[in-house]
Amino acid sequence: MIDSLAHSHSSSDICELVSGTLIGDPYLSVSSVASIESDRPNSITYFGHAKYEPFIYGDHARAILVPHAYEPIQGSKVTFIKVDNVQDAFTKVALSMFNEQQMSKQSHILKSTAILGAGTFVAKDEVSIGDYVIIGASCKIGSGVIIEDQVYIGDDVIIGARTRVYPGVRIMNGVEIGADCIIYPNAVIGADGFGHRSSADGYTKVPHFGKVIIEDKVEIGSNVCIDRGALTDTIIRTGAKLDNLIHIAHGADIGAHVAIAAQSGISGSSKIGAGSRLGGQVGVVGHISIAPNSSIQAQSGVAGDIKEPGKKWYGYPSIPYFRYLRSFAIFKRLPELLERIRNLEKR
Repeated sequence: MIDSLAHSHSSSDICELVSGTLIGDPYLSVSSVASIESDRPNSITYFGHAKYEPFIYGDHARAILVPHAYEPIQGSKVTFIKVDNVQDAFTKVALSMFNEQQMSKQSHILKSTAILGAGTFVAKDEVSIGDYVIIGASCKIGSGVIIEDQVYIGDDVIIGARTRVYPGVRIMNGVEIGADCIIYPNAVIGADGFGHRSSADGYTKVPHFGKVIIEDKVEIGSNVCIDRGALTDTIIRTGAKLDNLIHIAHGADIGAHVAIAAQSGISGSSKIGAGSRLGGQVGVVGHISIAPNSSIQAQSGVAGDIKEPGKKWYGYPSIPYFRYLRSFAIFKRLPELLERIRNLEKR
């Protein structure tokens, strides 16, 4: 949650931003965002579910985004902004305020403890490189990039404009990262994949020559591991969103705008079609393809190609969603059904 903003804004300014209808004080100063339960003065929040209605009216003046159908109580200290979709409007307000806050803090900063390798290019406009950052040789750092403390970046790495790299991230040699990405703490990008050949002595390591390529507007959660390919590249395409604690194995191809929840694992050389959604703890075996806009429910295991786009899948191994629900309904009754069969056999 954004706790404070770079500047305060009037409720009428915010109303204009979201194309809303204002009821209350057009001059109310809004200087933070908050939850509806907090009753924080001079904050903005939204009313998105009936169970939160008891928290609307508190002791302090604040702004609340509400649906057009909501009728406020007269004489309240609250200023209401009626909108078509409260969550979309709140996201727009929060992003606008957050971006403004970042711009107010941003300037060209290179901390004295940072180390830059030979031939590395850093754009001159509004780049911030924190304490104890190590950047290898022949890297390219785009304009507006923020690299926070204790980040390691290997040789020949490219980081596109306005990407933010949080503390403790490790980016290995040759990784390419696009513009407007977010990489959260302790992610590891570009380590060798789990490639070994069995031999008389146990295992022989297979060297990995591929890259990791991350396109624009990708978000990578904390402790995510994305391995480089052995011969081909591992690719995370535009707009993909990866939650915390995900493993993307060597040579995988994650399609545009794919969303993957925490603790999922994508095996090597698998392809996830654009727009697909994978719930938490989903496992995908290697060398398969998942059709675009597929929905894989949490804890499912995908053991073969999914060829038909836009379908839901569930189970381990996964089957079509509604077939799984029917099958599970039968599974729950198996002890009862078995007892009935035994009774019939006794007769």
